[in-house]
Amino acid sequence: MRKKILFLVTVFVCGLCYPHSSFRSKSVKYDCTVVIASDLHFDLLPETDQYFHVVAINHLENHFRFPKTAPQGIAGELLKKLDCVALAGDMFDKSRPEILNLYRQRYEKGVGERRIHYNVFPGLGNHDINPGVSDKGADNLKGRAYTFHYIDSVLNAKLLKGEILNLDSSSRSYSWNVGNVHFINGECCAGDTTYCKSNFEWLEKDLKKYASCGAPVVYIQHYGFDKWALDWWPESSRNRLFDILEKFNLVAVFVGHAHTATLEHFRGHTIYQVNNAWKDDDGPGSFAVLRIKGNAVSIETCSVLDGKGDFKVIEPSINYMLLPWKAL
Repeated sequence: MRKKILFLVTVFVCGLCYPHSSFRSKSVKYDCTVVIASDLHFDLLPETDQYFHVVAINHLENHFRFPKTAPQGIAGELLKKLDCVALAGDMFDKSRPEILNLYRQRYEKGVGERRIHYNVFPGLGNHDINPGVSDKGADNLKGRAYTFHYIDSVLNAKLLKGEILNLDSSSRSYSWNVGNVHFINGECCAGDTTYCKSNFEWLEKDLKKYASCGAPVVYIQHYGFDKWALDWWPESSRNRLFDILEKFNLVAVFVGHAHTATLEHFRGHTIYQVNNAWKDDDGPGSFAVLRIKGNAVSIETCSVLDGKGDFKVIEPSINYMLLPWKAL
C-alpha cells in the first residue's frame, strides 16, 4: 500500500512538470533551438545598427550550420527551425517613446526584413530599471514606470496566450517551456530588491512545479559572474541562486551586461556571457544559439557581420552530452 501511494505521488508531481500531457519519464524528448541576445541598448534616432541582429536572426533558418565540434546528433546539422528569441536585459539605453517605438519595430514579431519573425521573450537590465532620462531622479522613476508599463503589457499578454507558464508580478521574472525544456528569465538578477520583492522564493516554487521530474533547465538574467559584476550583484546572491538551481537539472546559464562574449565559471558551472548587439572595440556584435536535441547540448556564438544577414560562427562555444539526472 505504501509503495502504491508513493507511485501515485510521483505521477502527480510529474504531471505538474508536464501539465498539458500524461505522465512521461524516460520517453520525454528534448528538442529546441533558441537565440539568446543581450544589451541591445536601443537609443534615440538616427538608428545605426540595431537592426543588424534582427536581419541575421531572421536569416538563420536553412543557413546556420552547427560546427563539427558540436556533439553527436547536432554536429554539422543545418538549423531548420528556430523556436524563439530570449533577451538578457538592457533592451533600452534610455526610456523615451521614440526609443520604445523603434524597439517595437524591430523586436515585436511581424513581417519584413528588419522585423523579427519569431516570438521574443524580453528581459530587464540595469538600464531598463534605472534609465538615464535626465539628471533628475524623478524623471528616471517616470522612465522606469514607462518601461515597466510596456513590459507588463507584453508579459501579461503572453501569460494569457499561454506563451509563458508562470509570472512573478513583482520582479517580472517568468518561465516558459520550449521542446520540453524549462526556461526562466530572472530579469536583472536573482534576489534583486531595488525595485521589487526578491524572486528567490518564486524561483524555487517555479522549479519545483515545472522541473522536479528532471526537465532540463535554462536560466537567463542580466548581471553576470565576472569580477566586475560583483559591483552590481553580490557573491551571496550568486550562491543563493545556485543553491536553488543545483537542485534541478540545470543545463545552461546565460547572462549579459559585460558587452563581451566570454565563458565564466561558478561552482563548477560554465556560464555563457552574451555579447552586446553592435560593433565595438572587441569586434562585431553577436548572439548565442542554443540547441538541445535529445541529450546533446550545443551553444554557439553567431557573429553579425553586416545588415544584410551575413554572419559567421566563432568562439566561444559550449558543447556536451547531458548525463542522467537524479534529484537531490
